[in-house]
Amino acid sequence: MHKPRKVDSNPTTTQIEVPIFSRYMRKFVLGMTTILGLGFILPNAATIAVLAHILSTFSIYSQEMIFQISGTLLFLIASILLIILGTLIMTWGIRYYKHDSYMDIVFGGVILASFYLLCLGLGSVLLSPQTNLSNLLLVVSPVLIIVSTAAYMTPSFPYRLSGSLLAIVGGALLAIAISNVPPLSLILEWGIEGSQSTIPFSGPFMSLTLSEGIAVILGSITALVSSLPFERKAKPLTHVLFSATGLVYGISLFIGAFLLSFSFLNIIWKAPWLGPLYGQSGLLFGAVIFWSASLVMLEIGGLVLILVSCLGFLYAAKEFSQLYQT
Repeated sequence: MHKPRKVDSNPTTTQIEVPIFSRYMRKFVLGMTTILGLGFILPNAATIAVLAHILSTFSIYSQEMIFQISGTLLFLIASILLIILGTLIMTWGIRYYKHDSYMDIVFGGVILASFYLLCLGLGSVLLSPQTNLSNLLLVVSPVLIIVSTAAYMTPSFPYRLSGSLLAIVGGALLAIAISNVPPLSLILEWGIEGSQSTIPFSGPFMSLTLSEGIAVILGSITALVSSLPFERKAKPLTHVLFSATGLVYGISLFIGAFLLSFSFLNIIWKAPWLGPLYGQSGLLFGAVIFWSASLVMLEIGGLVLILVSCLGFLYAAKEFSQLYQT
């Protein structure tokens, strides 16, 4: 009889646990991208309905009204782009789960998000009483990100490195703009009569503005690290940075969606006797109700993103362990 051969448990654990962990991570990522994609699609469908109603109330009688209509129309186009971005997020999750190539989806998503920000920036310039530095940064930073993304997607390392550095600059400028320009508040100056409080509209990507800016900078740094030629050693660090970005954005997304949803519920509850919905059409009232309800998807998406980010830290720890054992 042959004696059973003893197997070293450490290498086996290292070689088996990481693939198993990766398989479960792919399932979590698929669920997360599906929820986040719907979280981008549903609230923005309500935003489009509200902006379309506002456009229907405008009449062209002065140059100022032309600027108002143009800015509102750009915001509406931006909401449509964000719905498309939500679809791309879900497509990326499916491809990631199936081990299919997804870099074209990532490239298209970044470009689409940049055009979305560009529409918001141009709309903010048209709607603002006076143009300030933050409005201009919201126009300039997306252009820098588009150029940096095109350079990053080239096979040449110098171009990828320069694209990553340019992305950090664009991300920093975008963070400054996001922190100082809440776009939707320029057109929806909603508040309760007799109160100084207004709707705490979230940042361009549906989360708290300050944390969103931090996530943008972290994402740019992640792109820089992933472009380094030391792929095997840089990969675990990339996963750490990517998880940190997801954690910051997930927390910000959950809090931002929660505050915005309850602020909408506040004005819906008081609509029978107080503005801003008092006396408004049933279409606008229904759109705001749907907007508030659909934000639940973003709250759930934020919680799932936090969970996936924490699992990402564990996955990166296993990668570091495997790297130093070999």
